[in-house]
Amino acid sequence: MTIYRDVGHVIARVMSIETIDGTKKAGWQQRYQAGFPEARGGGGAGLSEQERLTQDSMTRAALHRELPQLAWQVLVAKYSINDVEVAKAIHWIIPRVECPAHHLFKMKCTTAWAIPRRLPEAFYVLHTWDVDGTPEGTLRRWRSVMKRWLEARVNDAFILAEPILVERGLIESEAA
Repeated sequence: MTIYRDVGHVIARVMSIETIDGTKKAGWQQRYQAGFPEARGGGGAGLSEQERLTQDSMTRAALHRELPQLAWQVLVAKYSINDVEVAKAIHWIIPRVECPAHHLFKMKCTTAWAIPRRLPEAFYVLHTWDVDGTPEGTLRRWRSVMKRWLEARVNDAFILAEPILVERGLIESEAA
């Protein structure tokens, strides 16, 4: 019995657990059908809302426990909706980013990667990420190196998460 479509579906659900509302709905809300299969009763292998929340919570705990720390933190930084959790993950990631850039640049670049366009527009201006007068070409190269490194870590996290989920029967493997 699979619960999730794929790893992306798992990550989307477990990183947005806080939006799941376990309160009793009014009659019109119970009849409303959103465009998502799990909201129409098509997903979740017939689980109730409370069972689905429990499953999502258990899946999140398993991934947190079994993924390497870096893999977990990049997933949280990139996909969590909890601002405090995202900030902690960014803070954890910054000193581990493999790039020749200085700390300020790493901090701003990692934050901009994890929180795209939710901060003041001035935060995303590249030359504000450096106070040393580094040439713009170098800043662009550093940003490119960092983004590639961060995205590679996200891809690694998805790859590492799949066998954990397949082993528990939560998603089907491609080879099956």
